[in-house]
Amino acid sequence: MKAENPLPRVAVVLVRTSHPGNIGAAARAMRTMGLADLVLVAPRHFPHPEAEALAAGASDVLDRARVVPDLRA
Repeated sequence: MKAENPLPRVAVVLVRTSHPGNIGAAARAMRTMGLADLVLVAPRHFPHPEAEALAAGASDVLDRARVVPDLRA
C-alpha cells in the first residue's frame, strides 16, 4: 500500500510580512520543496515587483497565494 503524499495539505503562512522580497524567496523555496499553498496574512506590500523577482521561477506559487486580513481568516 502506497502512502498518501502529505505535501498538498501543507500551507506556508507568512504573517504581516514587511519586505516583499521575503515573500518571493519563500515562494521560491516552497516550489523547490514541492509546496504550493502560500497564505499571506496582512502583508505590507503584495503584489510587488520585488516579490516576483525573488520568486525566480515560482510565479505560479505567488499567483495562487491567498491574502487574508488576519490569522482567523
